[in-house]
Amino acid sequence: MQKILDGDLAGFAVPDILSLLNMGQRTGVLVLERSDEESKLFVREGRPVFAVASRSDLRLGSMLVRMGRVKAEELEKLLTRQQAGLRLGEVLLTEKVLSEAELASFLKVQVSEVIFDTFTWKQGAFMFYDHVPPPSSVVTLEMDLQNLVMEGVRRIDERVRIEEALPDHGMAVEAVVNADRVKHSVTFTPEEWQVFFLIDGRRTIDEICRLAGNPDELATLRILYRLLAAKFVALVPPPKEAEVPETSQEPAPVLTGDKSLTQAFIDGKPLTPTAGVTPYSIEFQTSLPKRPEDDTKEIVTPKAVEYQQSAKQQEMSRLVLVKDGTEASFPLVKDTYTLGRHKNNDIVINDPKVSSFHARIDRTPGGGYQIVDLKSRNGCRVNGKKVESHTLMTGDEVLLGPAKLTYKVDYAAPVS
Repeated sequence: MQKILDGDLAGFAVPDILSLLNMGQRTGVLVLERSDEESKLFVREGRPVFAVASRSDLRLGSMLVRMGRVKAEELEKLLTRQQAGLRLGEVLLTEKVLSEAELASFLKVQVSEVIFDTFTWKQGAFMFYDHVPPPSSVVTLEMDLQNLVMEGVRRIDERVRIEEALPDHGMAVEAVVNADRVKHSVTFTPEEWQVFFLIDGRRTIDEICRLAGNPDELATLRILYRLLAAKFVALVPPPKEAEVPETSQEPAPVLTGDKSLTQAFIDGKPLTPTAGVTPYSIEFQTSLPKRPEDDTKEIVTPKAVEYQQSAKQQEMSRLVLVKDGTEASFPLVKDTYTLGRHKNNDIVINDPKVSSFHARIDRTPGGGYQIVDLKSRNGCRVNGKKVESHTLMTGDEVLLGPAKLTYKVDYAAPVS
């Protein structure tokens, strides 16, 4: 292993170093060091193909948790098995947490994130060792250097601005405009509408990123940054309230058809457990009140549309839970509902087989609703079939863990 290049990052930017290595068609490893961390970029014929970092948040497991693909407690168990001699990727495949194709995709994203992170380094030392190939068993990134650098520089600029505006991802986000007036007067892209509907004053930035379901967290952060800059939303401390124990397996109340019990759940009031019933409960949460402030100016982007223009018909629909011959119904009136075990969902299902943020139910352009799986551990089933997304039809049975909900349309008419 021969060191042929070294220097101080105060005088050389990482993209410039990579361009130099690209001109010489070099194969080797670029080692970057500073007081608290180290990153290694493996270059093959002038192109970065693999990278590793000592920082824990740039490792595969942390990235999977950040993207909502693996829960933190599940990762801890997987890392324990990794210490027995297996690499994390091998454990993920063995435990069938990821398929081979999914693992390869996530590994490439991780490699790119490590490379992009080094573009921000303004101090430290660099060394390049010639003729050091990447490990033979790793997944490599095949990408033109110019495209890689362009994307990295683009992300640096965005991340700097976003991190300044959204410094604490544990802060909650609330709307400071009237949502109904926004739907009639403002144009958003479909992705922006989706994020806007997830904002309720309770959910944190991290939770909104997970509920949006986009593997690229930066895409959701961009939208939050735009909404914040345009004064549609504001950052607030998350409400202080008791956490629902996520791993509790004690019997919990099950909704019945009694109107007073149904209303009790809507109001968030506790019910007395019923003996001999399935140990899960379903609770419809209410959002915090919005501040009555004036609307801001419209945000116009090429793909933006007024929300109301896309609806082709009006549907009155509901979710129905049937237990022991009795029925509890919940009307669907909002544009987005989230389902899961965490207290900040609209529909809380208290069962260990249900993920913290399990699924979303979105209003469709046609006026009905569709269910979207949020990469949950046990998935979503509609009429017995596992689905990633599915447009719901009246009579469809939705299964999330042990909870079975039936979707019913009571009324549908064209929008005049």
